[in-house]
Amino acid sequence: MFTAVLLMLGVGAVFYVMAGVAENMIEGRVRQIFGRRKRVREIQKLSGHHVVCGYGRIGFVICREFQREDRPFVVIDNNPDKAARLPDENIPVVVGDATSDEVLIEAGVERAAGLISSMPTDAENVFIALSARRLNKDLFIVARAARDSAIPKLHDAGADRVISPYTMGGLRMADSVLRPKLAKFFKTISGYTTKDWDFEETKVTENSALANQATQVSQIGQKTSVYILAIARNGAITFNPGADYIVELGDTLYAMGRPEQIASLRDQFLKEKESGSPP
Repeated sequence: MFTAVLLMLGVGAVFYVMAGVAENMIEGRVRQIFGRRKRVREIQKLSGHHVVCGYGRIGFVICREFQREDRPFVVIDNNPDKAARLPDENIPVVVGDATSDEVLIEAGVERAAGLISSMPTDAENVFIALSARRLNKDLFIVARAARDSAIPKLHDAGADRVISPYTMGGLRMADSVLRPKLAKFFKTISGYTTKDWDFEETKVTENSALANQATQVSQIGQKTSVYILAIARNGAITFNPGADYIVELGDTLYAMGRPEQIASLRDQFLKEKESGSPP
């Protein structure tokens, strides 16, 4: 009797463990399938978003800034383990090779406003820029350059702007020694040490309340208390425009202020008059 009971308990324990393992595997697989379908549906709804290729140390900082600004974006990364953690951080992700047209299309590059290629090698960034430009002619592409010799190649591949992290890091370190107060100022206003300041860069549209008005007439400074840093027109930049400066259609406005001041600027002057939607 003892032996029979022992055998039944042992066999029952084995089947119980096997059933638990099978249940976890099936449940995890089902959750993964439904989770992927949900992410695909969410990405398909996006338009005017940004695509971030590569979630490394640079990609992490980029995504953090997009989240801070509440800007829609999608990450492409070929590391399944890393990508599996991103949905928990409310980051939509596509698992795959960013040099593939199919993966770029799945990330909505044809509907996107911009793409940032932060892959570790210049060859990958050049290929991504070529593929993305072919899929979307109006896409604003920013690419990372590991070597200075790759900068002209990335521009030829279709990148609108090329950033060299090593060059920028070296310049920032040199400025910290040569011009420490100026370096501290730029570090403060760029958002690394405080969230008290915000920036706005926008193009003046036909329905904007600023179009064809002098800055004094529009009373943009009095109503919002923002600092108008500069206004760009046809490639030329006018810094600290005067009160009689007339803002024209197509100008690009650069402003600085506290978050509530920038919000007031967007609400009063940068929304279209008719529809009330941002330009």
